Amino acid sequence: MRMDGCGRREQGSRDWRMLPVALTVWAAALGTRWLFAAVMEPAADGWWTDVGIGWVLAAGAFGAAAGVGAGIAVVRGWWRPTRAAVWMMTMVCCAALTACVSTWCSNAIVWHDPVSVRVRDGPVHAVMQGTVRAPVTVADTFEADCQSEARLTQVTIDGVSMGTSAAVRLYASGAQCAVLERDARYRLSGHLSANEFGGQRVRLTLDDAHGARLVSSPPLGGRIVAHMQEAFFAATDDLSEQARVLVPGLTIGVLGSERYVVRSSAASDIDATYAGQLEERFRRSGIMHLMAVSGGHFVLVAALVRRLCARLLAHRYVVATATAGAYLGLSALMFPSDSVTRALTMGCLTAAATAAGRRPQAMSALCWTVVIVIVARPDMAASYGFALSCAAVFGIITCTGAIAARLERFLPAIVAEAVALTVAAQCCTLPVQILMEPAVPLMSVPANLIVTPVVGTATMTGLVCLLTAWCCPPVGGALAWVAGWGTKVMECCAMWLGGDDRMTLPWADGVTGAVSVLGAEAAIAALVTAVDRLRTDGRRLQARTDEPGEPWQAMRNRYERIGLWINQTPKVFGSWEDQADHSSDNRGKCPAMRRD
Repeated sequence: MRMDGCGRREQGSRDWRMLPVALTVWAAALGTRWLFAAVMEPAADGWWTDVGIGWVLAAGAFGAAAGVGAGIAVVRGWWRPTRAAVWMMTMVCCAALTACVSTWCSNAIVWHDPVSVRVRDGPVHAVMQGTVRAPVTVADTFEADCQSEARLTQVTIDGVSMGTSAAVRLYASGAQCAVLERDARYRLSGHLSANEFGGQRVRLTLDDAHGARLVSSPPLGGRIVAHMQEAFFAATDDLSEQARVLVPGLTIGVLGSERYVVRSSAASDIDATYAGQLEERFRRSGIMHLMAVSGGHFVLVAALVRRLCARLLAHRYVVATATAGAYLGLSALMFPSDSVTRALTMGCLTAAATAAGRRPQAMSALCWTVVIVIVARPDMAASYGFALSCAAVFGIITCTGAIAARLERFLPAIVAEAVALTVAAQCCTLPVQILMEPAVPLMSVPANLIVTPVVGTATMTGLVCLLTAWCCPPVGGALAWVAGWGTKVMECCAMWLGGDDRMTLPWADGVTGAVSVLGAEAAIAALVTAVDRLRTDGRRLQARTDEPGEPWQAMRNRYERIGLWINQTPKVFGSWEDQADHSSDNRGKCPAMRRD
């Protein structure tokens, strides 16, 4: 029985009903963000008056109303929508309105925050109270030694105390770096200024003397996580240089060269030039994602938990609770990033589906993740990390099966699936990569195929090292050594395939480059589909012109046929030699056709 479009979207793991809503939320958040910048920034520079802003908003509202009215007229005149289509249009409109309101309010709060208001007039010295929200890493500027992220709660400027909720990029030098701890509350003093780089709009540079004074220590959970991470780094200090750089990046999402070392140790001997060259080679070869935490960590941990629960015959509530707990614990141990946020939210949604007795649906979970994250944090709509993570998952869900089905005609199933996974993720993330850097990595597919066999093992051994290094350093060191052998394969692959500028194809930058990449991918997909359809039509036509009967065609690919021939041939000759019967009844008969 054939199903209509809505029925196909609801089938099994192919529930795509939330996809238009998710795309609308993302587009509305980006559009509102652009509109806010276009309206407010010229006004702050004195270019526009309040009357001009009012005219712009009125024109936008009139244009939106006119567009909605024209759309309704066209729909009623030319198309009779079904009830499902009406509900879909209603959901899309509600989602767009919600995203616009959330994004506008979020930007307005940041814009009118006392810290942002004073920073727009120029750098200013202030005394603040705030909480450090991220681990301390090596600074990305020569003006400081370390950096972190902080959320301010109170600021005093020129003797006036004001409440604030500004998020700032924190820079410190010397002894101040040793004082900073994640989740600790401090009394800070330093200079506030506009931040030209990074995700935060405000930059705080601490004073050299008494720039940070501890007000309250981190909670117990934060201290435990910090101790486990320090023990993990200590376990990697005795490894080779590539392992000290890559094992922490693969395991917890921060490269060993980015770790800020307070005291002199082996980790401080990492050559910055080598670390930069290694990162560049990874980028050229198309395996840059191995230097950060991705959804693969959560998939491995969830598979391990579910297999253990299945062996114990646990109830689905227990399975869902254990899976969600594993997700939360893993995210707490990782360095914070946008990809971790996406993986955690999506994983918790799949755990909720398991608890409800429903089959987890990857596309639906991804769409709900986009809606929840962007509405709660509208700034994530402009995050490259979040976009890359969502695009990779979207490509794996939608394109892997179709690509693998075509590749299995020429390649073994395992190789075809690995190639399809890489190509699907690469095709969907390439437009975002072009926005970040206008170059196409040509060796991405072979590089990912080379490192695929060792990624899972290196990741799991690194995670087990993280869990055991704090209580049993020798075991942690041995596991880190095993993970280092896996990263050695990745380093050799990156140095080999990314050692030349010709391994990347220069491309147009900006939105033009992203759109051109999408057009090229669409053209290639259309060409492959057309060739496949022509081959199918040609076979059908040939079958009609042949003699009556079913036309012969191979039901297996060439590798399966060769394997079947290799397996069956020894059996045939074995029956000839071992079970040959030379009696008069069987004389002249083929042993392979004789009943044993």
